[in-house]
Formats: sequence, structure tokens, C-alpha cells
Amino acid sequence: MTGYVGILDGSNDVWGVRVPDLSGCHGGGLSPEQAIADAELAVREWTEARMAKRLPIPKPRALVALLRSGEIDSANGDSAVIVRQR
Repeated sequence: MTGYVGILDGSNDVWGVRVPDLSGCHGGGLSPEQAIADAELAVREWTEARMAKRLPIPKPRALVALLRSGEIDSANGDSAVIVRQR
């Protein structure tokens, strides 16, 4: 099982998770848990679509690489979560 770093942001009743290694892949929900679960489904669908087209699946980057790139803005409330590819 592969895990990608997802970036969780939101508050109250609007939560989102974006997966920067998979362009355009994101999930959302009314709670952090729902957003992560939706992002896991999105990762599965994203990778299945790529495989069907015989396109490569990007390898997950390490958390430290995402932190160094500035893609996680912890000052604005972003948090890193693991989004599993099931």
C-alpha cells in the first residue's frame, strides 16, 4: 500500500485535503476524517485513471521535501496527513 502526503486545511464544517504529488487530486468533507477518507478514494480513482491510460504514477515525495518546497503552510493552518492508496 502506497501512502502520499496530503495537505489538510479547513475549519468548522469545511475541510479539504489536496495531494500535491497527484495533480488535481483532492478530497473534502465536513470533518478532517471525512476529508481524508474522500482523498483516499480520490487517490484510488486518480491512479486507476492513469493506469487505464498507461500513464506513469508519480512516486510519493517525503514529507521533508514538501516542507522544504513550501507547499505546506503551517502558519496558515495546513497540516500534513498520510493519504493511503488502497
